[in-house]
Amino acid sequence: MKIAYLGQMADVSCENGISKKIRAQTAEWLRLGHEVHYFGLEATAGVWGGLAPLPVQVRVRGGVGQRILQSRRLAQDIRVWRPDVIYFRYAYHSAGLPELFRQVPAVAEINSDDLAEYPLTLSWPKLVYHRLTRARILSSTTALVCVTHELATRLATFAKPTEVIANGIDLENKPHVSPAPAARPRLIFVGSPGSPWHGLERVNELAGLLPDVEFDVVGCDVLPTPPPTNVHFHGVLTRERYEPLLHAATAAIGTMALYRKRMDEACPLKVREYLAAGLPVIAAYHDTDVPADADYFLRLPNGPGSLAPERERITAWLARWRDRRVDRAAVAHLDTRVKERQRLAFLARIAGGATP
Repeated sequence: MKIAYLGQMADVSCENGISKKIRAQTAEWLRLGHEVHYFGLEATAGVWGGLAPLPVQVRVRGGVGQRILQSRRLAQDIRVWRPDVIYFRYAYHSAGLPELFRQVPAVAEINSDDLAEYPLTLSWPKLVYHRLTRARILSSTTALVCVTHELATRLATFAKPTEVIANGIDLENKPHVSPAPAARPRLIFVGSPGSPWHGLERVNELAGLLPDVEFDVVGCDVLPTPPPTNVHFHGVLTRERYEPLLHAATAAIGTMALYRKRMDEACPLKVREYLAAGLPVIAAYHDTDVPADADYFLRLPNGPGSLAPERERITAWLARWRDRRVDRAAVAHLDTRVKERQRLAFLARIAGGATP
């Protein structure tokens, strides 16, 4: 197949969770013999070197008027390339895309409930624009790939062919290391600024409840409230620089405040990184790919209430996992090769004219 990967709100100028996901997806598509080209409307013309050998065509969006023009030009770039199908990382409506999607089959990847998330992150004018144009862009797509069953249910009103494919990880290229000897247990939390559903303040709360545990925080700013002395902020780091912290950890902390997006199910990329490294996970949501009885995933309540009632359960769980790692066989289904074969099979159906 000839697949145009169309990015939105995907900063491909540097290494980040989204750019690494795009690399993992497209690398497998290329490996399996498909022709793939990335098209994006971006803040800058820079392209992260880690995307190579994926061909990348970026248009710089500029101000409002320029953005409309550049979006239409990007749509024309895709027409000229003549793909069999467009894989669209959905975020918002852009000029020219509904018309393009009526001409070329387009599969939208849905990563979040935008109706719940965008009020937390967008300005009021942008939010109003999004609400007015959301149905227009989603209705023009041919099909949907949702990363959770919860999202598939919420978008069922659009009556599109829908596949649920949770986020994966390239297990083959991720080291699975033995537990590091340490005097005290260590927990690592990887997050990003401006994402209140990550629940950074819950890390501070956990640190106060578990004074004998050290906490390493990567990718987040320090909270206004002074953290306990057992919390260590490392700032934004590349994978190469925070990997030693993963290897030194006893366990990892996933998303802790998903309720802020009125959601209960997720499949965060960082949790796949944790599990690929063999780290068991503490989090406060239902993970699409984790069996309910998996001891390597300690699920806490998804709500704003105190975590104090969970202290004994967390302490006992940490003691069980102090000198252990998650068996790679238990997370083999997370592998990129498994996920992308499923995705490509769905794209082939849509490119061939599948109907609901």
